[in-house]
Amino acid sequence: MSKPLPPAADAAARRRFHAGLAGAVLAAGAAPVMAAPRAVSGAPLARGRFGLSADFTLPSPAYLHLVPFDRTVYSEGTDWTLQADGMIRIQTTGLYRLALCLDWVAQQGTDVDLRLYGIRRKVVGAPPAPSQKDDRLASVSVAGADAPRLARFRGAWTPGRVPAGGTVAIEVSVAPASTVTIGDGVVASHTALQDAIVGQAAADMLSVRARVVGPDRVRVVLHNTGLLADVDVPAGELRVMATSMTRSSGDSADAWHMVHTTLEPLKAGELVYAIARNRTIAGDMIQASATSFLHIERHA
Repeated sequence: MSKPLPPAADAAARRRFHAGLAGAVLAAGAAPVMAAPRAVSGAPLARGRFGLSADFTLPSPAYLHLVPFDRTVYSEGTDWTLQADGMIRIQTTGLYRLALCLDWVAQQGTDVDLRLYGIRRKVVGAPPAPSQKDDRLASVSVAGADAPRLARFRGAWTPGRVPAGGTVAIEVSVAPASTVTIGDGVVASHTALQDAIVGQAAADMLSVRARVVGPDRVRVVLHNTGLLADVDVPAGELRVMATSMTRSSGDSADAWHMVHTTLEPLKAGELVYAIARNRTIAGDMIQASATSFLHIERHA
């Protein structure tokens, strides 16, 4: 059998394992004793935040770009220095937390692929330029929305008599404007083309075709594929839905997203910085607003 601990040692052991035994203590009816927060030695917590003085347009797609933060919003103490290129040089070794928030601009036709942004660390002695070899402290990839944009029309149409083997047609404008053009896709239907109205035989012989013939302009053709009889089609509602077929079809909204690190040990002389990329779309832009910033805190 193991020997019982002396009272002092037993008390120390119980303090060490207090967190793990909290459930048992509560079950026994004893009031839990909250451990006092551990004091951080040295200087008190220091904070700094850096922003953009002008909008930043990513120079090219596919490549990671250094976000050139050049404006000091506030900075407490002397634990870091903002460099001319937008990197932050650590002056005091310690535990740090960093947060990055970017205010992406809302644009039409740009939210089609991935935006990526994050926080990197360059160790002492590494080449000065941003590199894929730099440590990734935090990173996020934001999926784009490649959903097609739609334009619609709903309105009354009376096709009338459709001769055997013949067609009747109508052209309509779809809305919203500037959505589709020649080469885009379209589908159409007519509410009178049902067995209860024109009969099953006629309904089976009639087909509805549609195509985009100009900017926001659609031609709908009703074709009587039968060769023996004309078909009378009464009034009904024509419904048209046109869809953009181009690759860059989504829209990007104003987007604010924050990413932050855990507590990271950083050494004096190391550099931290923010990167951003749009994988395929040129001209993507980060706005110089209060929600575009790189934030740094020293905790110990």
